[in-house]
Amino acid sequence: MLAVCFTGLHTTPTLIAQDDSAPAEPLSIKLLEMDLTATAKLFARHDLDDDGALSKSEYERLKWTSEDIRPFDLNRSGDLQQVEVTLKLAAERERAGIVQMDSILADRYTKRYDSNRDGKLQLRELENNTFSDQIESYDRNSDDELSADELIRGLAFERKFRDELGVKGCDQGGAMALINQGDLNGDRQLGGDELGAVDLDSATMKFDRNDNESLSVSELAEYLADRRMRMGMTPSDQLLARNVIRRSDPDGDGLVPANLFRQADPDPDPDLGSPDENGDGLLSLLEIETYLAKQRKLLGFDDESANRASILIARNDSNGDRKLSKAELKASGANRDSPLFPEKLSLIDQDGDAAIDMKELARFIQKTRRP
Repeated sequence: MLAVCFTGLHTTPTLIAQDDSAPAEPLSIKLLEMDLTATAKLFARHDLDDDGALSKSEYERLKWTSEDIRPFDLNRSGDLQQVEVTLKLAAERERAGIVQMDSILADRYTKRYDSNRDGKLQLRELENNTFSDQIESYDRNSDDELSADELIRGLAFERKFRDELGVKGCDQGGAMALINQGDLNGDRQLGGDELGAVDLDSATMKFDRNDNESLSVSELAEYLADRRMRMGMTPSDQLLARNVIRRSDPDGDGLVPANLFRQADPDPDPDLGSPDENGDGLLSLLEIETYLAKQRKLLGFDDESANRASILIARNDSNGDRKLSKAELKASGANRDSPLFPEKLSLIDQDGDAAIDMKELARFIQKTRRP
């Protein structure tokens, strides 16, 4: 596990070999759509007799040994059925830390940057990419091009690296948008006067990891993540703020009418004050984010707790009122370790209506969630 902090960060992610040696328990593997797609492609090429299974001679063409397939040969036939091959491919994917989004992004970037339509990405085709400044490290066999597997594994590695830094998809997307907006010289970085063009000041240069006096996509993403967390926003707050600007700023000046927020929140909490801090009738992105950060603090729960609370209520709300009564808590069969244990109703019910709504449950989950 990589442990670093934002301030003074001088760590550059580099791709390392994945450990594919750990055994997998086939029935514990979660199958994804990409596993089914990969299986279909593999059988199209290697099931030479079209019998729906890979015989020993067929799977040996893939350089798989009998030892390799043994954990996945569930019926002990010596061949691999399609579902068994899917489990093997999924196990390899899980060990590499690859998720469905990595495959989706790889497909999206290939369609965008594969100018000669050969199904691969030459490094020269990626000179002006906005999704990574570590693209050369994706090329594991140093042939100056990226296969689909190399691209997916590279994206997966960078995603895990960003996760360890607290960087989310909204931060990466925001960084790419800043590059697209402010990059005047076409080097896919921001520096000097370009920072001012996107309302960033010289203080952001502390995220310049390689000291080249400009900020790359990953460095900007780290800055945005740090800023989001310091303000107390969640990824959904940050995306909401950006969407308000994007949808309601026709002249592109970065300002929207303040009454838009009042319309969206007709019954605001008086403790929050007005989002229009300077009273000019307009809202900047910073004003919207500051308001949402105050709202998040008042709510007392993050996106994860809100999602968990919503799921629990959806599962157990038998009368459709979007709340859980004591009868519904009892019907859930929850034990005392669960937030739905009936005896916890009085602890969670903050408004005294003898029921638990999503916000009350989310606050309780947040308060009792283990780090």
